[in-house]
Amino acid sequence: MAKKKKDQAPADAALQENGQMDRYGVKTESKKVKKREALIRILAIILVLLLLFLSIMFACSSYVNKAGDFTVTMDKDAFNIGITLSETADFKNPTRFLTGEKCENMGDCTYEWLPDDIDSIDGSHNRSNGKEFLAYTFYVKNAGEVDVKYNAKILIDSVALGADEAMRVMVFRNGEPTIYAKPQKGTTDKLEENRDDRGFVRYTVDKNFVSNTKVMEENFEFFPVNEVDKYTVVVWLEGWDPECVDKILDGEIKMSMSFWCDPLDDGDGSSELQ
Repeated sequence: MAKKKKDQAPADAALQENGQMDRYGVKTESKKVKKREALIRILAIILVLLLLFLSIMFACSSYVNKAGDFTVTMDKDAFNIGITLSETADFKNPTRFLTGEKCENMGDCTYEWLPDDIDSIDGSHNRSNGKEFLAYTFYVKNAGEVDVKYNAKILIDSVALGADEAMRVMVFRNGEPTIYAKPQKGTTDKLEENRDDRGFVRYTVDKNFVSNTKVMEENFEFFPVNEVDKYTVVVWLEGWDPECVDKILDGEIKMSMSFWCDPLDDGDGSSELQ
């Protein structure tokens, strides 16, 4: 007759139960560790992506700051047919992209304070030690083989604190200046003008801005081979303008001038490039 197994002692049962609990606890702890490691990996990836994004933003910001407050660009197709830019009249370094130096801490100025030779100095010639202005002189040349017509425009790329409300932009083309400004406050087309008590004109404006984001746009119908156009762009905050208040002196303006061209027709309705 087979002997019956003795009932398991309570102590042995407790040990076995504890062993099973220990094994279950190890499995549970292992799962927690794996979840924690996965979470750490996810956070590390997010951190790397965030750092990469911040690096790209910093690089873009550095490029914008390096580009300065005024840039000049020639359309790629125009450049390819020989329409070039240069800071000097000899065109030793022709290019399709120019950049003017930043004008730091621009305060108020007025037309009477501008130097007489402002159209006679190549490249950047800002004044930053009082009565500040931005001034940049450059040249456009048709170094190609066909006569062209071209378009020139100046855009306001960004503005802070309404600094453009009192801004003046004077564009010299081959020595002839034109002063641009926003229309008088509260109007859409009235030219800015300021007179003293005796009726003396402190400043005047030749043309209004084309829009809130475009200073000027002009078309020139004939630009022959070997022709050179000289440009000087001058920017200042007009101190006599009622909108030239303290708050805008902490503002910032970035502008760009761009050119594009088309070859002239050869008489039969077709382009000389064809």
